[in-house]
Amino acid sequence: MKQPPRGLQDLIHSLESGVVRRLIRCFLVGLLGVGVLALYLLTEARNFSNPEAMEMAQVGRNLAAGRGFTTHFIRPVSLQYLKQRAVDRGLSQDRLLKRAHPDLQNPPLFPAMIAGLFKVLPAGWMNGLPARVERSRPPAEIAITFMNLGWFALGTWLIFRLGARLFDGSVGGLAAAAYAGTEAFWRFSSNGLPTPFLIVLVVLLIELLTRLDDIGAELAPGVVPPLAPPLKLAALLGVVLGVGFLTEYAFGWLAIPTVVWLLVTHVRRWSTSAACLAVFLLLATPWLARNYQLSGHVFGTAGIALVEGTAKFPEATAERYIHAPKEMPDVTELRVKLSVNLAEILRNSIPRIAGSWMTCLFIAGLVLPFRRSGLRRLRWFTVGSLALFAVVQAFCRTQGSHLVPDVNPENHLVLLTPAIFLLGSALFFSLIDGTEFGHDLFRSLFVGGAWIAFSLPLLTCLLPPRTYPLIEPTYRPDIIRDITGYTQPGELLMSDIPWAVAWYGDRDCIWLPLQLQDPGGEDFYAINDSERDVAMLYLSPLTTEQPLRRALATDEFVWGRFYMDALVRRNLPTGFPLKYGYPGSASNGHLLLADRPRWE
Repeated sequence: MKQPPRGLQDLIHSLESGVVRRLIRCFLVGLLGVGVLALYLLTEARNFSNPEAMEMAQVGRNLAAGRGFTTHFIRPVSLQYLKQRAVDRGLSQDRLLKRAHPDLQNPPLFPAMIAGLFKVLPAGWMNGLPARVERSRPPAEIAITFMNLGWFALGTWLIFRLGARLFDGSVGGLAAAAYAGTEAFWRFSSNGLPTPFLIVLVVLLIELLTRLDDIGAELAPGVVPPLAPPLKLAALLGVVLGVGFLTEYAFGWLAIPTVVWLLVTHVRRWSTSAACLAVFLLLATPWLARNYQLSGHVFGTAGIALVEGTAKFPEATAERYIHAPKEMPDVTELRVKLSVNLAEILRNSIPRIAGSWMTCLFIAGLVLPFRRSGLRRLRWFTVGSLALFAVVQAFCRTQGSHLVPDVNPENHLVLLTPAIFLLGSALFFSLIDGTEFGHDLFRSLFVGGAWIAFSLPLLTCLLPPRTYPLIEPTYRPDIIRDITGYTQPGELLMSDIPWAVAWYGDRDCIWLPLQLQDPGGEDFYAINDSERDVAMLYLSPLTTEQPLRRALATDEFVWGRFYMDALVRRNLPTGFPLKYGYPGSASNGHLLLADRPRWE
């Protein structure tokens, strides 16, 4: 029978081993995590800066309010698709812009998560603003941040478990700690993007692939394992891929390396591959059919990203066409876009994925031999997926990547950080295992020092001075709420930041068309006269603070010249229906014109 500890020495020994030791470690790690979380939320977390985050949040709010999968952010190209589809189906094109506008840009799952979150929160949180917007964030954005941080914490735990199973507890612990200490993922969480959830799905994907490898490993060579167990895991792989695709379309590209893994490694290769793809398509097809039914395009307006950034469609002009363009980019233009963006990715993005130095260990570890075939396959799965995502990212890069570099939903490379951090941690411990530290304490201190080095970007950003939440000068929730307060829910606004007007103002807002006046109909009047009256025109500092040389150019920056005419010269085009300027906005670099003096 085991004796209870006697004396101080036995008590210390009991605390250093077993369950008590693990509990103390977990308590200290949890305390550190809570401290970092509190510091980050109080000193570094900012309002949403990604257009995609604001767009998905307002779609989720519409879902929670019972308006269906509709959006207040209206792209002219979305109207173009709806009209063309109505022609193809022999339906009326009238009043398309006067109805609730279906969202054709986003997959449904993340907005549905936000809608579920809003359903359980107080109703005032969906639209509420703090009393002092310069010091506090809107409660809805705080709630979405906490939801993302929950996925972030789950991802950290899953990385630890996966690392402990594939390697050992030390590798899993360092990889999970490095992930938790990477500042970019805190920014992804606070920016309201689905990246933390997608990383959870990537870890589950790797978990299922490696477990599928283990089936039959204990059998004698040539013996085929039963069909049921691998089919179940393959079906789960299809579920993970389908859920990821319905969260972000680019996630579906991981089906290629997944199926290659199954075809190359498993004895039940054809059955498992077919089961995985069948479940994936079963989940994805209904949503693609919905998009095609509404717009005639299976990806809705999301597919326009392929041509954005080409010579014919610089910046975000492709999304602002009211009518179908006469010319589309040819193969040469697409090849130029691929080569330019791919070169930038190879120079900057891949060497510093997620801004962590752990990437350097991963790259160096590519020459490290693994005795286990499963680990070799994991490494090549990671390398192949990185190459695939680099090409996808280069082809689909849009203006959003320039508005918010690195921390944006077009940064697909960060989804592979779980595998990168695990393989980098494996190299780290293989290097120090041959080092004589003299005592386990010194080894632990060395590993802890390495984690501090990996996490320096996060730790240094927590130091003073405090970062205030406003994304100035472009996104001012108080100004947008003040402006939209002069309109009714059924009225239409036009803006250069329609995603922010839709999120903070909860009003229908269409993106600025390409021209103010244009013989081809790509202009303000094509919307106001033919589709729906525009009650207000709102130009933010995104337009008004552009360099003067662009505003004076002949064929570009039409709305910049319009701003200068309206504000500096006090001159509006003849017949322009929005003649009344709001006196309180121009001083802050915001211009508001309305159809009547609504603020009197």
